[in-house]
Amino acid sequence: MKPILEAINLETDSSLKVESYDNSSYCESAGWHIHPEFELVFVKNGNGCLNIGSKKMNYANGTLVFLGGNIPHSDFGNKDNEDNLEVVIQFRKEFLADKLRVFPELTGIKDLIQQARRAMVFDSATKDALWNQFQRFDTLDNQGKLINLLSILDYLSRYGSYVCLFDSYTVNKYKKNEINRLEEIFEYVNSNYSKDISVTRIAEQLGYTANSFCRFFKKMTQRRFMDFVNAYRIEKAVEAFNENNTIVAEVMYNTGFNDPSYFTKQFKKYQGVTPSSYLKSKYGQSLT
Repeated sequence: MKPILEAINLETDSSLKVESYDNSSYCESAGWHIHPEFELVFVKNGNGCLNIGSKKMNYANGTLVFLGGNIPHSDFGNKDNEDNLEVVIQFRKEFLADKLRVFPELTGIKDLIQQARRAMVFDSATKDALWNQFQRFDTLDNQGKLINLLSILDYLSRYGSYVCLFDSYTVNKYKKNEINRLEEIFEYVNSNYSKDISVTRIAEQLGYTANSFCRFFKKMTQRRFMDFVNAYRIEKAVEAFNENNTIVAEVMYNTGFNDPSYFTKQFKKYQGVTPSSYLKSKYGQSLT
C-alpha cells in the first residue's frame, strides 16, 4: 500500500516541531504515512508494534525510535497505561545540516543522523536514561527545546545502544519533483491559512489547472485540498485556544474562517466538540 504523504507544519519561529501526548491527549493516527522530515519518538511505557518500511518489531515497556526522512511508517504509541507519555519530535534535514557545517564539534551527531536513515530502535536502558529530558519539553520555550534536543542527540551519539532495522534504505515511492511540489503547497498553506485560499490561485502559481492540481493533491495525500486546509486551520485554532486566547470570534477570523456556523461545524468535525465546549473543558468555564 502506498503511504500517505503527511504535512509537518512548523511554527515560523521554530526549526523543529515537538508534540507531547499523554493518555488523555493521544496522538491522532496518521495511518500508514511518509514525510521528508526526520522523526524522533519517545514512548514511555506500554506495548506496541513498530511498523516501519517492510519491517515489524514488537516492543514492551515503551520504545525510542529515530527515523531518517522519507521512511514509510505507522504510528508508534499505545494507550496501555494511564501514565504513558509519547513525545514526537520532527525536523527537516536542513535543520541539522546547517549546524553540522558550522560546528565541526558535532561530528558524533552527524554520524547519528546518517544512521537514522536505517531506522534506529534504542534499547530500554537508553530510553529510560533520557526520560527526564523528554518529559521536560512541555515546560520549555523554543530556545530551550532546541538546546534540549541537541543534548538528547549528543547522548544518543555517545552512549545510545540500538539496532538498525535496515542495512540501507532507499525510498523511491515518490518522484523528487512531486515531493518538492507538495512541500511548496504545504508552505503556501502555512503562510496563508489566515487569508482567503483559492484553488485556482494556488494552481496557477504552481503551473496547474485547477482540476489537475486537485488530482495531484488527492493522489499524494489521499485528501481533498480544501479538507486539508480546513484541518490545518482548525489545528491553528486549537493552538490559539491553548495559548489562552479564548475569544472564539477572534480565533475564527485569525485562522481564515468568516462564518461562525461553518467554523463550529469544522471544529467539531476535527476535534469532536464545539469551540465553546473545548474552551469550557480546558478552562473550566463557558467562554465566547
